[in-house]
Amino acid sequence: MSGRGEVFLGDLARAVAGLRPADAETMAAVARLLGLEPDSAPDPAADSAAAERAYGDPASSPPPPRTPAPRPSAEGGRPEGRGEAPSRAVPAAVRPARTRPLAGGPDLRARRNRERARRLGDRPVDFSLTALDPLPGTAGERRDGSSSPAPDPELLRRGVVTTGLRHEPPWKRDWERGVMFAAVATTTESTVCDQPALLRKVARQEVLRSLPLRRRLTTRRGAQLLLDHGRAMAPFRDDRAWLGELVGSVAGRDRVEVLRFRGTPGRGVVRDDPRVRAAYRPPAPGTPVVLFSDLGRMRPAFASGAVAGPDEWRAFVDSVVHAGCPVVCVTPYQAADYSLALRRVVAFIPLDHRISLRHAHDATSRVRRALEGV
Repeated sequence: MSGRGEVFLGDLARAVAGLRPADAETMAAVARLLGLEPDSAPDPAADSAAAERAYGDPASSPPPPRTPAPRPSAEGGRPEGRGEAPSRAVPAAVRPARTRPLAGGPDLRARRNRERARRLGDRPVDFSLTALDPLPGTAGERRDGSSSPAPDPELLRRGVVTTGLRHEPPWKRDWERGVMFAAVATTTESTVCDQPALLRKVARQEVLRSLPLRRRLTTRRGAQLLLDHGRAMAPFRDDRAWLGELVGSVAGRDRVEVLRFRGTPGRGVVRDDPRVRAAYRPPAPGTPVVLFSDLGRMRPAFASGAVAGPDEWRAFVDSVVHAGCPVVCVTPYQAADYSLALRRVVAFIPLDHRISLRHAHDATSRVRRALEGV
């Protein structure tokens, strides 16, 4: 703006060049903000009174015709005309303003002025001092007429927490279902004869009371998923949601029981209502129990009472094993970080991108064989 306290036409041109309004209405709004146009529409009554003073009643008589200006004579004397002396010039302050009327009278002119006078607050602002186009993710039109992309309704839904980075699964995408199948699968007899076992019995001259059958893996028994919601597992909440979806897709969502806990499941578990804590009960014998926890390995500050110790976890695992259920623990740590007593009865599968199908199969097979010998 000008530093003299007054607004000139150059200030309007500078504002229009900087803001780049998209249409004439926005340009008129900028001019009104600078005080170069009246803020309100013209008064129809005042326009009618001014027209009557200038031309009389428009309905009764038309405005008087103009008198042609006198032409100077060839001798350079008095101008030719009717012999009247030229009239004296009237000052501009006294002379009434002569405006050209519109077809239809003053009412039509006032109506058109009211239609043009649209205030800035009556319509959405379509220009900005910093952004010339709508921001990404907002619906609108750009200056070139193309529409900007509409926002994703899923991101605007209540309760959805968005993050800057997309969740990356800790296991390889091609192997994650195979790893989870090894964790939740159990063995059952098939209808195919186990020829190596039959030959061993015949070689030892054992009595064949039944035909030995091959054993195969199945997920018909479902699984019980225990999710640790303690403070130590808070950084892995995205992995927790990913694991719940993965277990449901492999073992069947109708055959997976999801329980949440803090500390250990022995302190109480939560099913559907987070305000109700129920006592933990092991599933049916042979149903695998999948734990998503660090088993008290990580101890956050000022949370000593809420974190369960190794002895408490060992007592819980022994109760599940004695119920006839294999225990599989998906943990952020490696299996070597836990005690030997836990490694004998728990199959540890770390959240590591280097995990392989062979490692998961060997760990769960060892636990199943140990459970069959109990």
